[in-house]
Amino acid sequence: MPEIALTPQTVARVRGVFGDQVAVLHSGLSDGERADAWRALRRGERRVAVGPRSAVFAPVERLAAIVVDEEHETSYKQGTAPRYHARDVALVRAKLEGARALLGSATPSLETLHLAAAGRIRRFELPERIGARPLPPVEVIDLRSAPRVPEARGVPWTEPLDRAVRDALSRGDQVILLLNRRGFATFLQCPACGDVRECPDCAISLTVHQTPPALRCHYCGHEEPVPLSCRQCGAETQRMRGLGTQQLEHFVALRFPAARIARMDLDTTSTKWAHHRILERVAQGQVDILLGTQMIAKGLDFPNVTVVGVVDADTGLHLPDFRAAERTFQLVAQVAGRAGRGPRGGRVFVQTRAPDHHAIRAAAVHSVAEFAAAELPLRAPPQPAYPPHVGLARFVAAHEDPAVAEAAAARVAAWLRRASAERLAGALMVLGPAPCPVMRLKARWRWHVLVKSAEARAIGRVVRAWGARPHSAVVVDRDPVSLL
Repeated sequence: MPEIALTPQTVARVRGVFGDQVAVLHSGLSDGERADAWRALRRGERRVAVGPRSAVFAPVERLAAIVVDEEHETSYKQGTAPRYHARDVALVRAKLEGARALLGSATPSLETLHLAAAGRIRRFELPERIGARPLPPVEVIDLRSAPRVPEARGVPWTEPLDRAVRDALSRGDQVILLLNRRGFATFLQCPACGDVRECPDCAISLTVHQTPPALRCHYCGHEEPVPLSCRQCGAETQRMRGLGTQQLEHFVALRFPAARIARMDLDTTSTKWAHHRILERVAQGQVDILLGTQMIAKGLDFPNVTVVGVVDADTGLHLPDFRAAERTFQLVAQVAGRAGRGPRGGRVFVQTRAPDHHAIRAAAVHSVAEFAAAELPLRAPPQPAYPPHVGLARFVAAHEDPAVAEAAAARVAAWLRRASAERLAGALMVLGPAPCPVMRLKARWRWHVLVKSAEARAIGRVVRAWGARPHSAVVVDRDPVSLL
């Protein structure tokens, strides 16, 4: 499964079928617990392994099947060396061991849909929910014109969503609210001179947190106190901009004082078994409103949830990444599926400033086909080609000295263009070098070069050739899931 948050429910279901034959592998276990599970699988005492990404390497004896749940999830890609994708490893391992690989998702990745269309994998569709329950209706709320609740200063909280939440709570139903942004506010700004507090080691603004109070970088972990005055002009008033899950929790608690609220994000789930404790409270009816980031959007099955609200669907829609629309569609469609899983049905409210965007429209009608029909032509020639129409590799040069990083990226680009012309008959399209969208991370300046090709072997050859060279400042990521 894609992340540790889904472990408790999945383990409970699998153990309900296979009993004590199940071993659990994930980072929330101690080293000793993981070692015990690994040895039990190796000895054949456990025949089923359950866990996130690295569980694909579990030493299961006489392997017969690998099931990859929510196969579209980007968390299956390892961000550091070795940069493997668990879904792709599952396909290769299944082929090597003669096992069956099953990729499951209500919102498949376009790459998987492309493989199915090409006949390389078989496609099976489940057009109906269990018990033939209908998918919940989705109401798209235009934040540009919809009436806001007067008390919601700085929070995009409209009257239709407010009424739906209040009605659900009055009936004793449960509510899920999605906001895919951690912290209290996105950044802190001086209203006098406009200065924004930034991370000293990364080219991004610091996020405002209030439990405990601090300015934090979500990339490198840098933390500093919330200042009382501006460091540039000395003005005493600092203004918070943007919305995070902490601020949403604060507002919802004031708006619905009798409701029992649980927040689920990286800040509340850092301790061992924190995911399990929160989800167990929801399952037992001890939580009225569950709010959080993308970890609450998929895989959860709570029959009493009758209202789902996407507080701001635009948080990732316009990022400088060709998969931004696909991720938004998957996130909205997945969280919409959390409603109406019980006999009382459900409704979904999606708040956005782009109601006509094809990702939002397709998610509102729960249609993968509609999204693919709109998105695939945008990635095909004569548009700038991107996967699944072409293969992609990313070479990233990083160094403490910006000039060194830029020069390294320039050498990579020149080498790639020369290799394409002399060895690969011009099969490669080389883009760059250019600064990465997040130009500085962890005190290292970053430049990247993108390589595209309709021939997978051509990309494979240059990736292997580059791997044989000494290159301390440059890493290569084949089939990257993010270009940030």
